[in-house]
Amino acid sequence: MERNIRLNWPDFVEEAVKRRKLQGLTQEQLAILSGVSKPTLNSFEQGKTTVSLENALKILRTLGLE
Repeated sequence: MERNIRLNWPDFVEEAVKRRKLQGLTQEQLAILSGVSKPTLNSFEQGKTTVSLENALKILRTLGLE
């Protein structure tokens, strides 16, 4: 049985930014910890959908949002 799962992307992004700030991390620090470039992290935090799923998951995992 196939199911369609809808994600609320803006909510994920908002929670990720909130967690980054609560952890006292700059964008540059989070990018390094996540293994992505700073421009990629910036695009993610702006909610752009051009960020690959792989990179988005790296960021979310680093913040404990798996």
